[in-house]
Amino acid sequence: MEKKEAKKQVIRAGKELSQTGLIARTWGNVSCRLDDETFAITASGRSYLTLTEDEVVEVKIADLSYGGDIKPSSEKKIHRAIYRLKKDVRFVIHTHQENASAISAMGLAEVKFDQGYEGIGDRVICAEYGLPGTDKLCANTVKAVEASEGNAVILKHHGAVCYGSSYEEAFQIAKNLEEACGRYLEQLHPEITRHTTSKEFIQNQHEKAVIWNCSPVVKAFLREGISLKPYLDDFAQMAGTSMKLAGPEAIESAVKGGKSMLIKGRGALCVGRNVSDAEALSMLVEKNCKAYFAARAGGGKPIKFWECLAMRQFYLRKYSKLGE
Repeated sequence: MEKKEAKKQVIRAGKELSQTGLIARTWGNVSCRLDDETFAITASGRSYLTLTEDEVVEVKIADLSYGGDIKPSSEKKIHRAIYRLKKDVRFVIHTHQENASAISAMGLAEVKFDQGYEGIGDRVICAEYGLPGTDKLCANTVKAVEASEGNAVILKHHGAVCYGSSYEEAFQIAKNLEEACGRYLEQLHPEITRHTTSKEFIQNQHEKAVIWNCSPVVKAFLREGISLKPYLDDFAQMAGTSMKLAGPEAIESAVKGGKSMLIKGRGALCVGRNVSDAEALSMLVEKNCKAYFAARAGGGKPIKFWECLAMRQFYLRKYSKLGE
């Protein structure tokens, strides 16, 4: 494919994924095969809504080398591996979409659906866990892709990878996967897929942006009476090793100190330096609550403490200022 057109498709996909909620912030990545030797992929840590052609990086399949100062996505190894394995694949989308991510916490080797879906079939393979950007995650993803009869795999505690012969096919498969996973989750727990307006209000206090997430799934989790541990990578990055549960008396001090927490009988108090931060955390809290109920139904466990700590520290060093 001609370079300019390929980069335009990558930018288009990033914007559409953000607008449809299949990714948030800079979590996830998109690539397009240019030829047998090169693919174009989103830059690391760049907003998909403002992405330019200069921020879509050309990467060599042979050795992952690239030119210029802009770094490609940290998951470029996964994209390279899929292009090597699947010669007919021209487009790869890695998402952190809600329903597939919730299922990723269940600990299942594969998910069997009650019907077939175009590009997926009636089952999806779940790749074993590996920390983001690592060789382990890439190797586990390769095993899942090799075992899959469809064009999508779920990455445990992480998200999904969907791929196809074109932008349109890859994007439709991502949508089909979300629909299939949503129906699967609905049978597990009714609160998981019940959607209402989750943001009760937004306000600025003590130079902080505050969002209350009072969605049904968050309120259902509050009834568990426990702190929320990370079941998903992106939640661990923003929230750390857990989100504490407290009473209403803790609200004022939490906002002053910039600490997000669950408030009994109310919802999730999501505090950020700006509205973008608070909205991103609100979305991740809701998604992680879904993952909790899915994991409980499937026997899944939260991410290990040290892995959560490592991801939180990496996020603070590399990505925490992106919402400014």
